[in-house]
Amino acid sequence: MRKTIGLILMGFLLSGCYASSLTYIGTGAGLIQGKSVQSLGAHAASYTIQKKTGKSPLEHVLNPKQIRTYKTTKAKLNPCEQTPELCSKINLRVAVVNKILKNKNKLKAFKVSN
Repeated sequence: MRKTIGLILMGFLLSGCYASSLTYIGTGAGLIQGKSVQSLGAHAASYTIQKKTGKSPLEHVLNPKQIRTYKTTKAKLNPCEQTPELCSKINLRVAVVNKILKNKNKLKAFKVSN
């Protein structure tokens, strides 16, 4: 009876951790939605578990075949995996904009010092 109640209680407590570990964007979504304490707690617990055991909480719950399926599904959701040419164009655009901004900052610093 104790084990059954313990399993049910752990199921309720860990369901949020399991659900948040399956999201692609991670704890940032929780912070945006106003669940900062829950998101930070889940992230801290996940980090602690991984440091102590060497496995993520997801690896403790799923078997190796399920983990491979999860990783392939996650890779399919990654836009850089689906269209690498689009991702490379975006990265190039970001690099160009960063270079322009750095040059503007250098120019401002030069003008202020003179």
